[in-house]
Amino acid sequence: MTSDPYQDAKQIADVLENVGLSEQSKQIRGALSEGATGTEIYMILRWRLIRIEETSSIPAELKWRMDRLHSFLDQVLGS
Repeated sequence: MTSDPYQDAKQIADVLENVGLSEQSKQIRGALSEGATGTEIYMILRWRLIRIEETSSIPAELKWRMDRLHSFLDQVLGS
């Protein structure tokens, strides 16, 4: 489980940027500022993590981190 999902999302965005996936990085960063509430941010972030994993070639370590954050979001959102 994650102790700070916002920090985890920022770190995931940093890694995405570092591996050349800048558009995906922007999507994650955007999720953190586009939502009006914490729940809304979590829902946007969860949806974008799924889309990025489905459509992008992601290194295994990063995929693990994204899966861990996604699992946390599922748990707190009751999915």
